[in-house]
Amino acid sequence: MSIKNRESSRHYVRWRIAIIFDETENRPTIHGHTHDVSLRGASIYTEHNVFSNTPVTVLLSPPLAHEGERQKVIEIRTQLIYSVYAGGNYSFRVGLDFIKFKNDGLRILKDKLDNQILLSSIGLKPA
Repeated sequence: MSIKNRESSRHYVRWRIAIIFDETENRPTIHGHTHDVSLRGASIYTEHNVFSNTPVTVLLSPPLAHEGERQKVIEIRTQLIYSVYAGGNYSFRVGLDFIKFKNDGLRILKDKLDNQILLSSIGLKPA
């Protein structure tokens, strides 16, 4: 993982995520969940050993802040940095370096992570 990712605070959250490869790679979408997320990258768990030398698109689904809220999916262009077997979880841990957010995805992610910090600070368990 690049040094710049380590400069951004990591939040240990379990959010759904999908990795979508470009059509030229002719590979199926991979589903998993996050281990940690920052504004610059994430590590995720998936059942598949995933790697690509070209950027991929991920769809990140943070939990709803309250009932009735519309689900916001954050679309991010990313670079896969590593994929290692995580034996204790019987899955692979994959590192992602965020390259570019679609639309207001960065703001949505920042808001969701700020909400996680707020919930933790008042003693509530974040989603």
